[in-house]
Amino acid sequence: MGDGKESCIHESSSDHMHGNGPPPMMAPPNMMYYPQGMGYNPGYAPQPMPHQGYAPYHNEYPNMYHYPAGPYFTTPPTYHNAGGSKAFLRGFIMCSCLIFAALFVATLIMALLLHPQLPIYTVNSLSVSNFNTTPTLIADWNTSIIIKNINQRLNGFFSNFKVDLLHQDDLVAVSYLPDFQLDDNEVKEIVATPSSNGFLFTKWNLDDMAKEQAAGSIMLTLRITSMVAFKSKTMSSRGALILALCDGLKVVFANNTSNGVLDNAGGPIGCQLYM
Repeated sequence: MGDGKESCIHESSSDHMHGNGPPPMMAPPNMMYYPQGMGYNPGYAPQPMPHQGYAPYHNEYPNMYHYPAGPYFTTPPTYHNAGGSKAFLRGFIMCSCLIFAALFVATLIMALLLHPQLPIYTVNSLSVSNFNTTPTLIADWNTSIIIKNINQRLNGFFSNFKVDLLHQDDLVAVSYLPDFQLDDNEVKEIVATPSSNGFLFTKWNLDDMAKEQAAGSIMLTLRITSMVAFKSKTMSSRGALILALCDGLKVVFANNTSNGVLDNAGGPIGCQLYM
């Protein structure tokens, strides 16, 4: 029997090698089961039931944060030091304001201490010669004006000095004088010689002056204008226009002649100043 089995096995092997018989039967593979989470596909096994009393979790808040794709590390932004420049600018402006305020206060204090005052104008004398109103006015005038600077530590500088002679607000004669200076507490006499030659006058004004002359006197007004500035060693004021009006100047003609003099009762006539 042993020979029979060996022959059968030999025959079967030879038949299999020569392709005459069916292939030999292989043992079935061992089925292995892996728990979920170890790479096992849950599609091949039933899903576990959820625990009793707990509802399945659903994410109600979607992911609202989107992170841009790119490298994990980027170059940090460059910050400019703008705070330092702003602080410097504020400090510069504050220092400038303080300096200007100090200069203004110092100037105001000096002005209050020195307290510039306007000079005093008076008419010392006024005379006329060759006075004639036919056919036009012809007259040579001579006037003496006294100006006093009453400031203690300020000098006065006078420029554009002009003397107008008026009759009933009409211009009779004009005279211009050169610039001059008055020291503190100085008194100066200004002699002006305005002339009426070459002026055109209305007939009614000429008739009024002729009637006044025939009555013995003419009423005139002196108008004095000039630019005045006061200066000292530490301060100076801007030039200001000063107007002096000297009213009520009565020129008397003696013995009905063409010559007349100011009737001032032996003293100077004061003038009213305006700025």
